[in-house]
Amino acid sequence: MNFDSYTIVVTGLGGQGLIRFLQILGNALMIKGYKVMTSETHGLSQRGGKVSCFLRFGNKLPAPIPMIGSADIILSLEESSILDVLYYAKPDKSTNLIISTYEKQQIDTKYPSLEYLLSVLYENSENIYFIPVSEIAVKHTGNLKAMNSVILGYILKFLPLDSNDLEESLIQHFSEKNLELNLKGFKEGQKLQSILSENE
Repeated sequence: MNFDSYTIVVTGLGGQGLIRFLQILGNALMIKGYKVMTSETHGLSQRGGKVSCFLRFGNKLPAPIPMIGSADIILSLEESSILDVLYYAKPDKSTNLIISTYEKQQIDTKYPSLEYLLSVLYENSENIYFIPVSEIAVKHTGNLKAMNSVILGYILKFLPLDSNDLEESLIQHFSEKNLELNLKGFKEGQKLQSILSENE
């Protein structure tokens, strides 16, 4: 896999900690020696609106915001949010779509059905992964706040990182109880790699 210029698009809702997620992941990649650029669009983030963030890393980084049709990974922290950024998926359908099954329905807005969601996803990619991160976080840590750390543990399989890189970054961003909570979520995300791989 070529990591000279690798693009990750992260989307979700305001209040889900997308910026910190990007900081933790970007810091881990810098620990590994990669050049990293990040950018984001906030929108109505403080009111729970859609937010999109970008992380690009490697040795050749032309611009912080990727071109349409150039993402290697699109990661959605809220299920329906993936629909707003699919134009970043590559035309050859090779983009990895990683989707949290966490749902938050907006008032006066019809939530897309799973049938519709799947039909659109398969039009854009052959690599689709639904991750029950909220269920895992609550079951194993007792706190939904560990959700993003579960995702960090899972996406290791797609990145040139090992667990020590991300653990070190988590240690730099959290302390005491929050650190313990997020390290536990991270380890559960790593376990999820093998469980879901068996079912693919």
